[in-house]
Amino acid sequence: MNNEKEKLLTVGELAQKSGVTVRTLQYYDKNGLLAPSKYTEGGRRMYSMKDVLRLQQILFLKSLGFSLKEIRDRLLPTESAAKLEKMFKQQKEVLITQILRMQEAVNLIEKVIEEIRLGSEIDIDRLFAIMEATRRGNPYSFVLRYLSKDQMEYFFNRFGDEDIIAEFEKRLRELTTELIELYQRNEDPEGSAGQNLAARWWELMMLLTKGDPVLLQNIFSVGANVNNWPPDIQNLKEAIMSFLGRAFSTYLKNNDIKLPFLEGR
Repeated sequence: MNNEKEKLLTVGELAQKSGVTVRTLQYYDKNGLLAPSKYTEGGRRMYSMKDVLRLQQILFLKSLGFSLKEIRDRLLPTESAAKLEKMFKQQKEVLITQILRMQEAVNLIEKVIEEIRLGSEIDIDRLFAIMEATRRGNPYSFVLRYLSKDQMEYFFNRFGDEDIIAEFEKRLRELTTELIELYQRNEDPEGSAGQNLAARWWELMMLLTKGDPVLLQNIFSVGANVNNWPPDIQNLKEAIMSFLGRAFSTYLKNNDIKLPFLEGR
């Protein structure tokens, strides 16, 4: 990594080897994402191994749907072996999660195929919603199978705007990642971190349901029934049942939020 004699790549060589265009690399440089380590006397950009590692991170995060501004805030240092290992470990975890979500998408498609074989009529709103969840690889997509036609139509109309969908899923992805991290660190659900997470999760639930008590009850009921959860998101299920459930109960109690369908549990 710190070898002074390491080979430097021209902008054209880096573009060819990494599968991006020269114009893209120039754009990254202009916007402060990827500045070359050196310039020749003639002003040509020259890239080192450190720059290649930074580009790898940029392309990886871009493939996950992050904007360039978001990518800039998420780039990790790679100066040492320990930091480089941490970067690749995080990417590995993300890829494993994607594989599990893709399996959930396969399971959804298999259920549709089975319904067709049995001659069942498939509701078009439900089909569109499942298609959307499948395309986006949402780990909560299984919930859609347990909602009524009217509720499906609500979601279909509520999230017809791509910008709203992107913002909602970005926040959900961030909360889910934080939830799993807190659970794995054995944080106290009733502590400050747990309550902060519960508050933001509740805010997202209000955005999703607009406070509709029937819709809230349906979503809570589906999530509370462990038999509904697919086996390939076991880590998320455990985090929700063991951590978020307790954090949420404490948050609702402390803020005097009463949900009739949860009373007596």
